[in-house]
Amino acid sequence: MKILEVNRKKTYYEIVTEFAVYELDGEFVRTYHIDSGSEMEKEILRELHDKSRFRRAYRRACYLLDAREYSYALMYRKLMQTYDDKALCEKVMGQLVQCGAINDKRYAQKLAEYLIECKHYGIFRVRQEMLRRGLEKHLIEEILSKLEDSANDYILEVLTKKYGKILIDPEDYQVKQKVIAGMSRLGYPLENIKNAIEDYFYQLENEE
Repeated sequence: MKILEVNRKKTYYEIVTEFAVYELDGEFVRTYHIDSGSEMEKEILRELHDKSRFRRAYRRACYLLDAREYSYALMYRKLMQTYDDKALCEKVMGQLVQCGAINDKRYAQKLAEYLIECKHYGIFRVRQEMLRRGLEKHLIEEILSKLEDSANDYILEVLTKKYGKILIDPEDYQVKQKVIAGMSRLGYPLENIKNAIEDYFYQLENEE
C-alpha cells in the first residue's frame, strides 16, 4: 500500500493512504522509515495504528491518574470522550485494573471517608455522590455499612456551624423546618436531624 501523505499532529503522525488514514507514534514512523511515497502492507499499518492508539490512551489515563484517583466508570467515560472507541477504552481499562492503577474498592473507601470527614455529608448524600461517580451499589453499601456511625458523629457539629446563628428559639417552627431542609440536603436522616436539634438546644440551655 502506497503512503500518500505523512502529516505531523500534536501527539502522533497521520499516515494517509488511498483507502484509509492511520495514526502512528513517531517511534513507529522512524523505525519503519515511513514517508510520502513509501510502500507498506495494510496489515502492518493497521497493527501499528492500534498499538499507537493504545499507547496514547494509556498515557492519557496515567496522566489523569497523576492528578487524582478515578473510579472505573469515570475513567472509562473520560477515555471515551477523547477516543470514542469502546474496544480501545476497554483494553486500556483492563490494563489499568490489572496493574492496580484503577481499583474501585480503594477509590470508594477514600471517597466515602473524604465526603464524611472533610465535606461532612450525611450518609444519604454520600451514597448519591458515590452513585454519581459510577460505583456499583453493592460496593457502596459494603463501604457505607462501616461508616454510617462516623457520618452521624458530625451532625451536631455541622448543624451548629451552619445554623447556630438562627437556632435561638426552640419553639420557632419555621426556623426548625429551614434547618431540617438544609441538613436533609446534606444527606442526614430526618430522625437524626431532629435529635441533633434537640441536643443543640439542650447544650445551649446548659451553657446559659
